[in-house]
Amino acid sequence: MKKRTIIRFEELSFTKIGELDRNKSVIIIPVSPLEAHGPHLPIGTDMLITEEICREMYRRIKRKRRSIIPVMYPFQAFGHCGANKDVMGSVSVDVKAFGKIMHDTLRSLAAQGFRYSTIITFHLDPFYIKAIHRSIGKMERVYGMKVAEPVSKFFYLNGGISHAGKEETSIMLYLYPYLVDKIYKSLERVEIEFSILDFRKTLRELGAKDAYTGNPSEASIEHGRKLFNDLVNFCVESVFELMEGKYRNFMPRPLGYLPLFLQRK
Repeated sequence: MKKRTIIRFEELSFTKIGELDRNKSVIIIPVSPLEAHGPHLPIGTDMLITEEICREMYRRIKRKRRSIIPVMYPFQAFGHCGANKDVMGSVSVDVKAFGKIMHDTLRSLAAQGFRYSTIITFHLDPFYIKAIHRSIGKMERVYGMKVAEPVSKFFYLNGGISHAGKEETSIMLYLYPYLVDKIYKSLERVEIEFSILDFRKTLRELGAKDAYTGNPSEASIEHGRKLFNDLVNFCVESVFELMEGKYRNFMPRPLGYLPLFLQRK
């Protein structure tokens, strides 16, 4: 029988969960919907990358801070992906319903005494991220649970990311090369004009007819390796800051004013 190397929430009995030190435990919650990622990447791209981030985070946390107890929560394979809702394979949930599920999940964990949680998602739809941060805000104000969502912060502070473009394709080449169609090498650059007035439009409606933006043909394994490792290190340091009371989530100001009722339906 394999020895458990990762503490998984679903593998614990209620008595074992009760024994976890709430001052040292951090619940890692991976979440992402299925969404079209161009003709060259699988619809589970965000899920696959998110899973790898979580696994590598777990290893690095245990290596650097043995006092911390990371606990992996089951993958939440749903979310709002309105930008590609009109492309085959994308499965989108109403953003308010998604936000309510995230809020109630965190509230239930807080009611069991857990003080720290980290939401990991490689899916960066603006409505989706706004819903997560609204849930986090209420958790911190009402229930006192500290929750980090570091992946969007990493990209917001580093100039953003195109959809299924150079960055995502590079990471997939590094992690899952056998899932990347070689057609990526011949895909043309796709640039779209985007403003606050375009939040309700899909990528296809904005001109990205093949469900990607940017330039996937520029992708490389080397770039994917560096980007993935930089991102994981950022997430790990975010966990340390969270448990030291120093972490602050981040959203660009326009996103803060984005009303969820404008979601693409």
